[in-house]
Amino acid sequence: MRVPDDYCRYLVMHAKSSERLLARTEGLTALDLEVSTSPEAVSLRRMVYAVMSEVHRMKAFVRLRPLGDRVLWGYMKPRHKIGEHTSEHFARRNPGTIIVLGNGAESWTAFFRQDRMMRIHGAGLNETLDRLKSALKISEEEKGADAEGARANAQDIDDIWQTYYDSQYCPERKNLQAFRQRMPARDQEAAGLQLMQKKREMTLEDFRQQ
Repeated sequence: MRVPDDYCRYLVMHAKSSERLLARTEGLTALDLEVSTSPEAVSLRRMVYAVMSEVHRMKAFVRLRPLGDRVLWGYMKPRHKIGEHTSEHFARRNPGTIIVLGNGAESWTAFFRQDRMMRIHGAGLNETLDRLKSALKISEEEKGADAEGARANAQDIDDIWQTYYDSQYCPERKNLQAFRQRMPARDQEAAGLQLMQKKREMTLEDFRQQ
């Protein structure tokens, strides 16, 4: 992993970030931070890497579900302050769609259109989704009209994602340590995933039939 030129952007998102911490980076380039062996540089570098790793994993692990035809939402409970950054990532990938990520305590909403980004850091995920339903007039009748199809589609998507994640887990693999590094349990939990403990290699169809 390489320290990016804008590494301060990641330091700001670290759970232990502070103005005093950021002041320590004055005059310190990305290259300095990457090659230095001083205890302070090593500490800062680890903080940058920790945030970069969590950002990468949340972008990979978070699953988006539809709410009507204008909203995509997903569960996310990160350790660092990456909610806004991650919601903006998904908003740029889905222009014109409202993206909501969050958990029981807080949520991050982003909307990208015509090169403009709008964002809100709000209350818990359920409360934010309820407000969006009301604001966008997503009525119970409208939801009910295609609820069965939407549920089936959402369930299909969930099943496919879960099948994929399950298929990546096999305790008998020789590279189990590498697997755990790339998909640690705490990040699975942060993205609302639950990997099943599989004993042997199985095909996609094998998983789908369980």
